[in-house]
Amino acid sequence: MRQKFITVVLSGLLMLAVGLPSLHAADYGLGVGVAVVPDYIGSDNYDMAPVPYFTVDFENHMNIHLVGSRLQSNLIPHPMWKGGVVGEYIPKRDDDAVDNKQVSDLDEVDGSVMLGAFLGFEYPTDNWGIWNARVEGMQDVADGNQGFLARVAGGWGTPIGDRMKLGLEAFAGFGDEDFMSSYFGVNDADSRKSGLDRYNADADLYEVGLNANYAWRFAKDFSLITFAGVSQLVGDADDDSPVVDEGDETQFKGGIILTFHF
Repeated sequence: MRQKFITVVLSGLLMLAVGLPSLHAADYGLGVGVAVVPDYIGSDNYDMAPVPYFTVDFENHMNIHLVGSRLQSNLIPHPMWKGGVVGEYIPKRDDDAVDNKQVSDLDEVDGSVMLGAFLGFEYPTDNWGIWNARVEGMQDVADGNQGFLARVAGGWGTPIGDRMKLGLEAFAGFGDEDFMSSYFGVNDADSRKSGLDRYNADADLYEVGLNANYAWRFAKDFSLITFAGVSQLVGDADDDSPVVDEGDETQFKGGIILTFHF
């Protein structure tokens, strides 16, 4: 499965590279921000994290968007249908960085580079904003969690006057057995080291959540983007997992980004 996803991603990147010379970018965006996020999946302790921002939007509706640890590139030149490459970095669960003593005694989970593909649509309406939905699948290619992650998401966005935009998105995430056991399972060796009960986390729906963002263009080329999100860990990832029971099955995030467009 990993080889198949690497092939999909490389094929998409090749398509983009071949097409770049003939594309005309309508808008470039650069920015930087800061976010507050859990220090590991399931934690009740929060850390500050940088949020890089880089976007390129082409006149034919193709794009490249890097926001924080997520990269998405639409390769379909169509006003409604979207599809292409998606990637996400999940930081290392580091023994030295985890605040909880028992969780820090578990085996580390190295940083994971999730790569894959997405397919979706955007549907604008005259009076009810822009509706969108997507499905995506990503495989770890960096020997971190070594697992597969799939998501479905649906959202809505609308301009507010000439300078502001509001967006909302609901989502659900599914992890395979490798993904789930990496973050929520406790094997025999980990149980002996940490004192946590042994726990088997199988492939399952593991989170549902809601994201919101608000963009304010306060000057001709400058904008402030604020964002917040909440997710609930469910299935084998809820607080039946000793890892999550040491933290919190309700996860929050939030941050702000200053952007420059040209």
